[in-house]
Parts: sequence; structure tokens; C-alpha cells
Amino acid sequence: MRQDRFSAAEFVVVVLTAFGSFLLTSFYVLASGQAHGEAGPLSFFTSNQLYGIVIYELSIAPVVISILYLRGWRLADFPLGATRALTVLGACIAVATVAGDWVITLVLRILFQSIGSALDAYESVVPLGGPSLASVVLLSIVNPVYEEVFACGYVIAALRERFGVTTAVNVSVAIRVSYHLYQGLANFPFHAMYGLIQGYVFARYGRLWPLIVSHAILDFYALSFVIRQ
Repeated sequence: MRQDRFSAAEFVVVVLTAFGSFLLTSFYVLASGQAHGEAGPLSFFTSNQLYGIVIYELSIAPVVISILYLRGWRLADFPLGATRALTVLGACIAVATVAGDWVITLVLRILFQSIGSALDAYESVVPLGGPSLASVVLLSIVNPVYEEVFACGYVIAALRERFGVTTAVNVSVAIRVSYHLYQGLANFPFHAMYGLIQGYVFARYGRLWPLIVSHAILDFYALSFVIRQ
């Protein structure tokens, strides 16, 4: 694991470069009442949007990588660890996340009727035209790598030696939750739970592969329900 060379300026530049556009979009969508579950069915997750996310991430990734390289980060600082055991672990994370989400959703529906209504609205959203299978598969490959390398791998590695694992994981979770706010506040518990699981698995094993596997499975699982027939 990389030694403590934390730089506040580097951290801010990397996070804003990697996620600034997503953060601004999420806060705008949430504030304007266009988030899922707050303004009814919208054109989220169409093929064009999914391809747009992929193109954006593939365009920004080299910029972030260049910044990190100039700052002394190397490929070894982001260990992949693609083994059979970690692949199984990633699949188990995905299954556990779906199960945990089901339990959290059930509890929220029982305790808060308004949240239940928001979740119903979110689950009923059908993209205009629906995404193609190709766009879903491509997003499920590119997006998990992009998010987990920067939101989890970089953030936790950059913060843990200076501030400790708990703070590092919590900051990673806060960033992850923030750029998913376009899905509405009712989905906050899911992203917080998933971020905590991903963060502590990375802190425990120091490998990105199980995080990427679980994220890829969940992305494909979530979007498979709205694939254009």
C-alpha cells in the first residue's frame, strides 16, 4: 500500500476532475425536482445516455491518470488482484447488496410511507425507448472500473494513512452517494450501504477486482430490467 503522501490540493483536483460533472448534475437534478421518484417517469438510462457516460469516462480517465502519474502514483498503487477467489467474493458482494437492499427497502416502506412512494416511482421509471443490450453491457464494463478505481481505490489509498481507514471509507461513501443523488434521496440508504461494503472490502483485501466484479453485476442487473426488447 502506498505510503502517506496526502496532498489536499491533489485530492480535490482528482476528485473534481473525475466526478465534478457527475456531482454537479446530481445536485442540479435533485434540487430541481427531476430526480427519480420526485417528478415521475423521465428519460434516464436511455442508450444515448449510457453511451454518453461511457464516452465521458473514457475521455476523463486519461486526464485523471495523467494527474496521478505526475503526482507519483503508479499502476502498483491500484492493485487489481483478478483471481478466482476474489471473483467469487465480488459475486457474493453483489448478492449480499441485493439482499441488503431488499431488507432496507422493506423497513423503509414500513416506517415511512413517503419513502415507499418515492421508491415505487423510481422502480416504475421506464426509459424512453429503453437502452440497448450493447449499451448496458458496455456501461457495465467501463463504469465499474472507472468508479471503483477513483472513488474507492484512489480515495481510500490517499486518505487512510493520514486519517485512518474509517475516515477514508466514509469519505469514499460520501463521494459515491453524492454523485448518485439524481436517483433521489430514497435511494441514499442503498448507495451508503454499498459504498461501505465496497470500502471495507478494499481496505481489508487491498484489491480492486472484487469491487469491480460486484459493481459490474449490479449495473447489469439493475439495467437489465429496462433493456429495449
